Amino acid sequence: MTNARAKALLGKQGIRYEREPDWITKGQKPDFYCYGHLKFWCEVKTLGRLPDSEDQHRALVELRNRTSGIFSPGYGIAYIRSPLSPRDAKAVSHLVKRAVPRLQDPDAPQVAVALVPNDAKRDTFVRFSVSTKDYGTVEFHCAASLSSQYGVPHGMSPEPCDQIIKLRFSSGLQKEQTAEDIIRAVDDFRVAVVVRPDDTPFEVVTVMSTGGMRRLDNPGRIREAVGEANDQFKNAISYRAVPCLLMIFQDGLDVPDDAIIKSALYGNLKYEFSTSSPDKGRLILDQDGAWNSTKNRTTSAVMYVRNSGEPLIVHNYSADRPLPAGLFSCREIAVLQDGSFAQVNFPSGIAGWIPNFRRCAFRARQKRRVRSAAKALM
Repeated sequence: MTNARAKALLGKQGIRYEREPDWITKGQKPDFYCYGHLKFWCEVKTLGRLPDSEDQHRALVELRNRTSGIFSPGYGIAYIRSPLSPRDAKAVSHLVKRAVPRLQDPDAPQVAVALVPNDAKRDTFVRFSVSTKDYGTVEFHCAASLSSQYGVPHGMSPEPCDQIIKLRFSSGLQKEQTAEDIIRAVDDFRVAVVVRPDDTPFEVVTVMSTGGMRRLDNPGRIREAVGEANDQFKNAISYRAVPCLLMIFQDGLDVPDDAIIKSALYGNLKYEFSTSSPDKGRLILDQDGAWNSTKNRTTSAVMYVRNSGEPLIVHNYSADRPLPAGLFSCREIAVLQDGSFAQVNFPSGIAGWIPNFRRCAFRARQKRRVRSAAKALM
Protein backbone atom coordinates (compact mmCIF):
# COMPACT_ATOMS: atom_id res chain seq x y z
CA MET A 1 0.00 0.00 0.00
CA THR A 2 2.81 2.44 0.90
CA ASN A 3 4.69 1.68 -2.32
CA ALA A 4 1.50 2.40 -4.24
CA ARG A 5 1.38 5.84 -2.63
CA ALA A 6 5.03 6.39 -3.55
CA LYS A 7 4.34 5.36 -7.15
CA ALA A 8 1.48 7.86 -7.27
CA LEU A 9 3.79 10.68 -6.09
CA LEU A 10 6.44 9.76 -8.66
CA GLY A 11 3.88 9.40 -11.44
CA LYS A 12 2.28 12.74 -10.61
CA GLN A 13 5.61 14.44 -11.33
CA GLY A 14 6.18 12.45 -14.51
CA ILE A 15 9.12 10.58 -12.98
CA ARG A 16 9.78 7.18 -14.52
CA TYR A 17 11.10 4.41 -12.31
CA GLU A 18 12.26 0.81 -12.18
CA ARG A 19 11.07 -1.27 -9.24
CA GLU A 20 13.92 -3.01 -7.34
CA PRO A 21 16.18 -3.32 -10.41
CA ASP A 22 17.43 -6.84 -11.08
CA TRP A 23 20.81 -5.48 -12.22
CA ILE A 24 21.66 -5.03 -8.54
CA THR A 25 22.97 -8.55 -8.09
CA LYS A 26 24.31 -8.31 -4.54
CA GLY A 27 23.23 -6.62 -1.35
CA GLN A 28 20.15 -4.60 -0.46
CA LYS A 29 18.06 -2.81 -3.05
CA PRO A 30 16.15 0.46 -2.64
CA ASP A 31 12.53 0.30 -3.74
CA PHE A 32 12.93 2.41 -6.89
CA TYR A 33 15.56 3.53 -9.37
CA CYS A 34 14.18 6.72 -10.90
CA TYR A 35 15.35 8.09 -14.23
CA GLY A 36 14.52 10.59 -16.93
CA HIS A 37 15.13 14.28 -16.24
CA LEU A 38 17.09 13.29 -13.17
CA LYS A 39 18.37 9.92 -11.99
CA PHE A 40 18.04 9.10 -8.29
CA TRP A 41 17.40 6.25 -5.89
CA CYS A 42 14.22 6.16 -3.81
CA GLU A 43 13.56 4.05 -0.72
CA VAL A 44 10.16 3.96 1.01
CA LYS A 45 9.63 3.52 4.76
CA THR A 46 6.42 3.45 6.78
CA LEU A 47 6.28 4.45 10.44
CA GLY A 48 3.39 2.50 11.92
CA ARG A 49 1.21 3.79 14.70
CA LEU A 50 2.50 3.36 18.22
CA PRO A 51 0.37 0.99 20.36
CA ASP A 52 -1.33 3.86 22.21
CA SER A 53 -1.94 5.69 18.96
CA GLU A 54 -3.46 2.58 17.39
CA ASP A 55 -5.85 2.25 20.31
CA GLN A 56 -6.77 5.92 20.02
CA HIS A 57 -7.37 5.66 16.28
CA ARG A 58 -9.68 2.65 16.69
CA ALA A 59 -11.54 4.44 19.50
CA LEU A 60 -11.95 7.57 17.37
CA VAL A 61 -13.44 5.58 14.48
CA GLU A 62 -15.75 3.69 16.86
CA LEU A 63 -17.01 6.79 18.64
CA ARG A 64 -17.51 8.74 15.42
CA ASN A 65 -19.55 5.90 13.94
CA ARG A 66 -21.72 5.60 17.06
CA THR A 67 -22.37 9.36 17.35
CA SER A 68 -22.77 10.16 13.65
CA GLY A 69 -26.54 10.60 14.04
CA ILE A 70 -26.18 13.57 16.43
CA PHE A 71 -27.12 16.69 14.49
CA SER A 72 -27.03 19.14 17.39
CA PRO A 73 -23.97 21.43 17.22
CA GLY A 74 -20.87 20.84 19.30
CA TYR A 75 -17.66 18.87 19.35
CA GLY A 76 -16.21 16.26 21.67
CA ILE A 77 -12.77 15.28 22.96
CA ALA A 78 -12.62 11.71 24.24
CA TYR A 79 -10.37 10.40 26.99
CA ILE A 80 -9.93 6.65 27.22
CA ARG A 81 -8.28 4.00 29.29
CA SER A 82 -6.80 2.08 26.36
CA PRO A 83 -8.09 0.07 24.70
CA LEU A 84 -11.74 1.17 24.49
CA SER A 85 -14.08 -1.83 24.58
CA PRO A 86 -17.20 -1.96 22.36
CA ARG A 87 -19.30 -2.12 25.54
CA ASP A 88 -17.82 1.11 26.89
CA ALA A 89 -18.04 2.77 23.47
CA LYS A 90 -21.75 1.95 23.33
CA ALA A 91 -22.38 3.20 26.87
CA VAL A 92 -20.55 6.51 26.50
CA SER A 93 -22.08 7.18 23.06
CA HIS A 94 -25.54 6.78 24.59
CA LEU A 95 -24.57 9.35 27.23
CA VAL A 96 -23.13 11.71 24.60
CA LYS A 97 -26.52 11.71 22.86
CA ARG A 98 -28.04 12.93 26.12
CA ALA A 99 -25.33 15.52 26.78
CA VAL A 100 -24.95 17.32 23.44
CA PRO A 101 -28.51 18.76 23.19
CA ARG A 102 -28.13 20.25 26.67
CA LEU A 103 -25.70 22.82 25.27
CA GLN A 104 -28.63 24.44 23.41
CA ASP A 105 -30.97 24.77 26.42
CA PRO A 106 -31.60 28.10 28.17
CA ASP A 107 -29.91 26.77 31.31
CA ALA A 108 -27.07 25.15 29.35
CA PRO A 109 -23.77 24.39 31.12
CA GLN A 110 -20.51 25.71 29.72
CA VAL A 111 -19.26 22.15 29.25
CA ALA A 112 -20.95 18.74 29.31
CA VAL A 113 -19.24 15.43 30.05
CA ALA A 114 -20.40 11.90 29.17
CA LEU A 115 -18.59 9.48 31.45
CA VAL A 116 -18.40 5.77 32.28
CA PRO A 117 -16.81 5.21 35.73
CA ASN A 118 -14.59 2.26 36.59
CA ASP A 119 -17.36 0.47 38.52
CA ALA A 120 -20.25 1.36 36.23
CA LYS A 121 -23.77 0.13 36.91
CA ARG A 122 -24.78 0.14 33.27
CA ASP A 123 -28.55 -0.04 33.66
CA THR A 124 -28.76 3.22 35.65
CA PHE A 125 -27.73 6.74 34.70
CA VAL A 126 -27.13 9.85 36.75
CA ARG A 127 -26.85 13.56 35.95
CA PHE A 128 -25.26 16.22 38.13
CA SER A 129 -23.55 19.61 37.75
CA VAL A 130 -20.48 21.03 39.48
CA SER A 131 -18.91 24.46 39.64
CA THR A 132 -15.25 24.45 38.56
CA LYS A 133 -12.45 26.99 38.56
CA ASP A 134 -11.38 26.58 34.92
CA TYR A 135 -14.59 25.60 33.09
CA GLY A 136 -17.44 27.27 34.95
CA THR A 137 -20.44 24.95 35.23
CA VAL A 138 -19.79 21.39 34.07
CA GLU A 139 -22.68 18.98 33.69
CA PHE A 140 -21.94 15.25 33.96
CA HIS A 141 -23.99 12.50 32.32
CA CYS A 142 -22.70 9.24 33.80
CA ALA A 143 -23.41 5.59 34.11
CA ALA A 144 -24.13 5.23 37.82
CA SER A 145 -21.19 4.19 39.99
CA LEU A 146 -21.60 1.22 42.34
CA SER A 147 -19.39 3.01 44.87
CA SER A 148 -21.18 6.35 44.33
CA GLN A 149 -17.85 7.95 43.44
CA TYR A 150 -16.75 9.40 40.10
CA GLY A 151 -13.43 10.36 38.56
CA VAL A 152 -13.39 13.51 36.42
CA PRO A 153 -11.29 14.73 33.47
CA HIS A 154 -8.29 16.90 34.23
CA GLY A 155 -9.20 20.48 35.24
CA MET A 156 -12.81 19.65 36.09
CA SER A 157 -12.52 19.08 39.83
CA PRO A 158 -15.20 20.92 41.86
CA GLU A 159 -14.32 24.35 43.21
CA PRO A 160 -15.14 24.78 46.07
CA CYS A 161 -14.84 21.14 47.01
CA ASP A 162 -17.55 21.35 49.69
CA GLN A 163 -20.28 22.56 47.31
CA ILE A 164 -23.59 20.67 47.44
CA ILE A 165 -24.37 18.58 44.36
CA LYS A 166 -27.81 17.28 43.41
CA LEU A 167 -27.74 13.87 41.71
CA ARG A 168 -30.66 12.98 39.44
CA PHE A 169 -30.93 9.26 38.62
CA SER A 170 -32.73 7.69 35.67
CA SER A 171 -34.89 5.80 38.19
CA GLY A 172 -36.35 9.12 39.37
CA LEU A 173 -34.39 9.14 42.61
CA GLN A 174 -32.73 12.40 43.63
CA LYS A 175 -30.28 13.05 46.43
CA GLU A 176 -27.82 15.70 47.54
CA GLN A 177 -24.21 15.22 48.59
CA THR A 178 -21.08 17.33 48.92
CA ALA A 179 -18.71 17.29 45.96
CA GLU A 180 -15.86 15.89 48.04
CA ASP A 181 -18.00 12.86 48.88
CA ILE A 182 -18.64 11.81 45.27
CA ILE A 183 -15.74 13.21 43.20
CA ARG A 184 -12.48 11.28 43.52
CA ALA A 185 -9.19 11.17 41.61
CA VAL A 186 -8.71 13.06 38.35
CA ASP A 187 -8.58 10.91 35.17
CA ASP A 188 -9.87 7.84 37.05
CA PHE A 189 -12.60 6.45 34.77
CA ARG A 190 -13.04 4.05 31.84
CA VAL A 191 -13.96 6.62 29.20
CA ALA A 192 -15.17 10.21 29.10
CA VAL A 193 -16.19 12.55 26.27
CA VAL A 194 -15.91 16.27 27.02
CA VAL A 195 -18.52 18.12 24.93
CA ARG A 196 -18.21 21.81 24.07
CA PRO A 197 -20.36 24.26 22.07
CA ASP A 198 -19.71 24.78 18.35
CA ASP A 199 -21.53 25.93 15.20
CA THR A 200 -21.24 22.66 13.26
CA PRO A 201 -22.97 19.27 13.75
CA PHE A 202 -21.45 17.27 16.57
CA GLU A 203 -18.32 15.22 16.00
CA VAL A 204 -15.71 13.61 18.23
CA VAL A 205 -12.61 15.40 16.99
CA THR A 206 -9.85 13.51 18.81
CA VAL A 207 -9.11 10.81 21.38
CA MET A 208 -6.50 11.02 24.14
CA SER A 209 -5.29 8.55 26.75
CA THR A 210 -5.93 9.22 30.43
CA GLY A 211 -3.11 9.43 32.94
CA GLY A 212 0.33 10.97 32.56
CA MET A 213 1.66 12.25 29.28
CA ARG A 214 3.53 9.71 27.17
CA ARG A 215 6.70 10.63 25.33
CA LEU A 216 6.44 10.07 21.58
CA ASP A 217 9.85 9.08 20.28
CA ASN A 218 9.25 10.26 16.73
CA PRO A 219 12.80 11.68 16.43
CA GLY A 220 14.29 8.31 17.35
CA ARG A 221 12.06 6.47 14.89
CA ILE A 222 12.91 8.90 12.09
CA ARG A 223 16.65 8.60 12.76
CA GLU A 224 16.38 4.80 12.75
CA ALA A 225 14.54 4.86 9.41
CA VAL A 226 17.22 7.13 7.91
CA GLY A 227 20.00 4.84 9.15
CA GLU A 228 18.37 1.74 7.64
CA ALA A 229 17.76 3.46 4.30
CA ASN A 230 21.29 4.86 4.20
CA ASP A 231 22.68 1.32 4.37
CA GLN A 232 20.53 0.34 1.39
CA PHE A 233 21.64 3.43 -0.52
CA LYS A 234 25.31 2.68 0.12
CA ASN A 235 24.94 -0.58 -1.76
CA ALA A 236 22.89 1.02 -4.54
CA ILE A 237 25.39 3.79 -5.32
CA SER A 238 28.07 1.18 -5.98
CA TYR A 239 25.96 0.39 -9.07
CA ARG A 240 24.76 3.93 -9.92
CA ALA A 241 26.25 6.91 -8.03
CA VAL A 242 23.22 9.23 -8.03
CA PRO A 243 21.29 11.17 -5.33
CA CYS A 244 19.21 9.18 -2.84
CA LEU A 245 15.72 10.15 -1.61
CA LEU A 246 14.05 8.52 1.39
CA MET A 247 10.23 8.70 1.45
CA ILE A 248 8.68 8.31 4.91
CA PHE A 249 4.93 7.78 5.25
CA GLN A 250 3.26 8.11 8.64
CA ASP A 251 -0.43 8.12 9.54
CA GLY A 252 -2.19 8.58 12.86
CA LEU A 253 -2.73 11.05 15.66
CA ASP A 254 0.93 11.01 16.66
CA VAL A 255 2.51 12.34 13.46
CA PRO A 256 5.32 14.86 14.12
CA ASP A 257 5.19 18.53 13.15
CA ASP A 258 7.82 20.23 10.98
CA ALA A 259 9.97 21.22 13.96
CA ILE A 260 10.20 17.63 15.22
CA ILE A 261 11.13 16.37 11.75
CA LYS A 262 13.87 18.99 11.40
CA SER A 263 15.12 18.21 14.89
CA ALA A 264 15.25 14.48 14.10
CA LEU A 265 17.24 15.08 10.91
CA TYR A 266 19.44 18.08 11.69
CA GLY A 267 19.86 17.56 15.47
CA ASN A 268 18.35 18.83 18.69
CA LEU A 269 18.66 22.50 19.52
CA LYS A 270 21.15 23.19 22.32
CA TYR A 271 22.53 26.28 24.04
CA GLU A 272 26.33 26.51 23.94
CA PHE A 273 28.09 28.83 26.39
CA SER A 274 31.25 29.23 28.43
CA THR A 275 31.11 28.98 32.22
CA SER A 276 32.63 32.42 32.47
CA SER A 277 30.00 34.08 30.23
CA PRO A 278 26.78 32.04 30.32
CA ASP A 279 24.78 35.02 29.04
CA LYS A 280 26.84 35.19 25.82
CA GLY A 281 26.07 31.72 24.51
CA ARG A 282 24.47 30.70 21.25
CA LEU A 283 21.93 28.19 20.04
CA ILE A 284 23.45 25.36 18.01
CA LEU A 285 22.29 22.17 16.33
CA ASP A 286 23.67 19.20 18.24
CA GLN A 287 25.35 16.29 16.46
CA ASP A 288 22.64 13.79 17.50
CA GLY A 289 20.53 14.22 14.35
CA ALA A 290 20.25 11.67 11.57
CA TRP A 291 22.61 13.82 9.49
CA ASN A 292 25.93 15.49 10.09
CA SER A 293 29.30 15.78 8.38
CA THR A 294 30.21 12.18 9.26
CA LYS A 295 26.85 10.37 9.35
CA ASN A 296 24.35 9.21 6.68
CA ARG A 297 25.82 11.42 3.96
CA THR A 298 24.62 9.00 1.26
CA THR A 299 21.01 10.04 1.92
CA SER A 300 20.38 13.24 -0.03
CA ALA A 301 16.96 14.20 1.35
CA VAL A 302 13.86 12.94 3.13
CA MET A 303 10.33 13.35 1.82
CA TYR A 304 7.85 13.14 4.72
CA VAL A 305 4.16 12.45 4.06
CA ARG A 306 1.77 12.67 7.02
CA ASN A 307 -1.80 11.37 6.85
CA SER A 308 -1.79 11.56 3.03
CA GLY A 309 -1.22 15.31 3.25
CA GLU A 310 1.18 17.58 1.38
CA PRO A 311 4.71 16.13 1.21
CA LEU A 312 7.57 17.93 2.91
CA ILE A 313 11.13 17.52 1.59
CA VAL A 314 14.04 18.17 3.95
CA HIS A 315 17.48 18.35 2.34
CA ASN A 316 20.66 16.92 3.84
CA TYR A 317 23.16 19.79 3.70
CA SER A 318 26.01 17.28 4.29
CA ALA A 319 24.97 14.94 1.47
CA ASP A 320 27.65 13.62 -0.89
CA ARG A 321 25.19 13.92 -3.79
CA PRO A 322 22.56 16.62 -3.09
CA LEU A 323 19.06 16.17 -4.45
CA PRO A 324 18.16 19.13 -6.68
CA ALA A 325 15.32 21.33 -5.48
CA GLY A 326 11.98 21.60 -7.24
CA LEU A 327 11.78 17.95 -8.27
CA PHE A 328 8.38 17.59 -6.58
CA SER A 329 5.55 20.08 -6.15
CA CYS A 330 5.75 20.57 -2.39
CA ARG A 331 7.47 22.50 0.37
CA GLU A 332 11.22 22.02 0.78
CA ILE A 333 13.53 22.88 3.66
CA ALA A 334 17.32 23.12 3.82
CA VAL A 335 19.98 24.62 6.06
CA LEU A 336 21.91 27.38 4.31
CA GLN A 337 25.60 28.15 4.66
CA ASP A 338 24.88 30.94 7.14
CA GLY A 339 23.16 28.45 9.49
CA SER A 340 19.62 29.62 8.79
CA PHE A 341 16.77 27.55 7.38
CA ALA A 342 15.31 28.22 3.95
CA GLN A 343 11.79 27.10 3.15
CA VAL A 344 10.66 27.18 -0.47
CA ASN A 345 7.38 26.09 -2.01
CA PHE A 346 7.61 24.57 -5.49
CA PRO A 347 4.12 24.48 -7.03
CA SER A 348 5.14 23.08 -10.41
CA GLY A 349 7.41 20.18 -9.45
CA ILE A 350 9.76 18.94 -12.13
CA ALA A 351 8.84 21.82 -14.43
CA GLY A 352 10.51 24.12 -11.93
CA TRP A 353 13.62 21.94 -11.51
CA ILE A 354 16.69 23.90 -10.43
CA PRO A 355 20.15 22.30 -10.28
CA ASN A 356 21.38 23.92 -7.10
CA PHE A 357 19.21 24.44 -4.01
CA ARG A 358 21.43 26.98 -2.31
CA ARG A 359 21.68 29.14 -5.42
CA CYS A 360 17.89 28.92 -5.82
CA ALA A 361 17.35 29.95 -2.20
CA PHE A 362 19.60 33.00 -2.46
CA ARG A 363 18.19 34.12 -5.82
CA ALA A 364 14.61 33.79 -4.61
CA ARG A 365 15.22 35.76 -1.44
CA GLN A 366 12.02 37.79 -1.85
CA LYS A 367 9.92 34.65 -2.18
CA ARG A 368 11.41 32.49 0.57
CA ARG A 369 11.01 32.71 4.30
CA VAL A 370 14.23 32.36 6.22
CA ARG A 371 14.03 31.12 9.77
CA SER A 372 16.86 30.99 12.22
CA ALA A 373 17.68 27.61 13.77
CA ALA A 374 16.34 28.84 17.10
CA LYS A 375 12.94 29.87 15.72
CA ALA A 376 12.64 26.82 13.50
CA LEU A 377 13.19 24.28 16.27
CA MET A 378 11.73 25.91 19.37
